[in-house]
Amino acid sequence: MMSLMFIQRILLAATMFWVFAGLATAQSDVVGMYLNWQRDPTRTMTVNWVSLYDASPTNVWFRPKEQGGTWKLQRGSRHRVRPSVWQVYRVELVGLEPGTDYEFALGATLPKEDHKGLLFRTMPTVLDRPIRFVTGGDMMHSREMVDAMNRRAGRLDPDFALLGGDLAYANGVDATRWIDWFQSWTRYLRGKEGRLIPLVTAIGNHEVKGGYNGRIPEDAPYFYGFFGLPQNRSYYALDFGRYLSLIILDSDHTQPIIGAQATWLGQALAARVGQQFVFPCYHWPSYGTTKEPKDLLPFEHPRSKAIQSHWIPHFDRFGVSAVFENDHHNFKRTFPLRNNQRNDANGIVYLGDGAWGVGTRTVPPLDKAWYLQKAEPRRHLHHVTLNPTGTIHFQAVEADGTVFDEFTLTRPRTPPMSRNP
Repeated sequence: MMSLMFIQRILLAATMFWVFAGLATAQSDVVGMYLNWQRDPTRTMTVNWVSLYDASPTNVWFRPKEQGGTWKLQRGSRHRVRPSVWQVYRVELVGLEPGTDYEFALGATLPKEDHKGLLFRTMPTVLDRPIRFVTGGDMMHSREMVDAMNRRAGRLDPDFALLGGDLAYANGVDATRWIDWFQSWTRYLRGKEGRLIPLVTAIGNHEVKGGYNGRIPEDAPYFYGFFGLPQNRSYYALDFGRYLSLIILDSDHTQPIIGAQATWLGQALAARVGQQFVFPCYHWPSYGTTKEPKDLLPFEHPRSKAIQSHWIPHFDRFGVSAVFENDHHNFKRTFPLRNNQRNDANGIVYLGDGAWGVGTRTVPPLDKAWYLQKAEPRRHLHHVTLNPTGTIHFQAVEADGTVFDEFTLTRPRTPPMSRNP
């Protein structure tokens, strides 16, 4: 009788065969491929793939798509993501041209001159065209749910995806859920001509053993093992030229909200006052949509109060474009908020609440949750367009393509304020 692992390998290979057909060397043991950035998104790209074996070469061949010509070779690293048997191969490509489409291939040997590889695109150094991204979190209660929203995300052809935690719901233990997640991502997060869409990841509680908060990095082995994070840390900044910064935060899953992370946040925002657009993204919401515990409104939760006390004053002081929150499994758009109160002239809009591919929950009455302009129990992603004029267009999109909320901010970020408003 065939072992369960052997049967699983056959099924995984069959599922992914069409994705990797045409690579320089057969990669039937590859069960998922994904792109991310460890450094400058305009001149680097990190290619990652997950395999059952440790025998494949860590080779990526690449060249500009339009120019063709000679293939360049870059070798990378491989490591086992314990406690599973899965191997992650990681190759960072550097010295790339900004705003350029590249084709690439895996394999031990030089691709043939007429070989058509997989595709990625570097980001431009200046905002000379609209930049579009999708964002959301809480992705996979079921494979059917995540497939549907991933398919929609790919059809929107974004430049990248910003993911706000609770990706595979593996709780730091179940590696097979990650393989399901990577299969879906690899298959559906494709733009035009099959271009692979890079991801930027924040951590959530379901990346942590037991689904708990207040833990340490060692309790989230798959999140840290699968994703090559800048500085190998769950909070970091990613800068796209001088036009965009993403501020990724850890809302008490493997790093405390207060202390070193809050200090770093203030310093990171102070260093980016010249950036045109700035978006913080994290998992647990400061202004949520689920009553937990039952005797409190969502914004009164102790973790939400900690974010309001230690992070939001930095957002208010330096100004940001909007804030992306997750975890509560609903759609939300707040009124513009500043200094913990509604401020239509200079406030920040908080968007959420993490309902990419999960069951939704009950939202509180809007007359009691004073900060909510809109809230509904609807699965969705946020589709964001940054325009060279400085405006930002937001759409809330369901898996079938329905746009059920839409608005535009007419300036790139809120104005800075004094330390003591």
